Amino acid sequence: MPTLPARLMRFPALAVASLLLLTACGGGSSDPGPVATIPDPVQPGPPTQSPPVQPEPVLADVFTEWATITGQPAWGAWVSPPNRATVNGVACLVNENFHQHSLVSIYKDGVRLGLPGDIGRGGCTYELHTHEASGVVHIETDVAKKFTLGQFFSLWGQPLGTGGTAGLGSSVRFYVIANEKLTRYLGDPAALELVAHREIVIIAGAAPAVLPNYRWPSTI
Repeated sequence: MPTLPARLMRFPALAVASLLLLTACGGGSSDPGPVATIPDPVQPGPPTQSPPVQPEPVLADVFTEWATITGQPAWGAWVSPPNRATVNGVACLVNENFHQHSLVSIYKDGVRLGLPGDIGRGGCTYELHTHEASGVVHIETDVAKKFTLGQFFSLWGQPLGTGGTAGLGSSVRFYVIANEKLTRYLGDPAALELVAHREIVIIAGAAPAVLPNYRWPSTI
């Protein structure tokens, strides 16, 4: 409590007023220190946008005739290995005692691309080869053998993987069509087996809304 001078004590009203003034002004008290400041609110940044989810294609309910399979040219002619060399286990054909067919379909932004029609035919005819741009892969060997999509791409000389396939860019998806059923494949695409009458579908970018359901001719 502040102490008033003795001369003010002789005038009670003046003493009380002075005392109230000292109390209101904080006379004799210590400095309360700096006043805390409230920081400006943080302005939110633009919302983070996730990459768009590509819709999944569906398989057509009706069959498409085999003769209509085609594709837009997208790659140059195949270059055969020197000296008829074996490529990733695929050798030159000796005898055609075993003959099956598989189909490789590649789509870029909804457009079906045509594979080179001479993959595996140059210098010799390899156990895996194509005849035209349809994507039909001929499996011809002296005895029954199993081959994979990875072996076919090795012979073709093109990369294969979800991060990039045959120059198609990233975000490549793989599907299998067998027994009139379309299935998304999430494993290693190189391990996909080239099974008779199986279609392997490779999609880059936007997928077609509906994939053709090809009818295999009885002759192949």
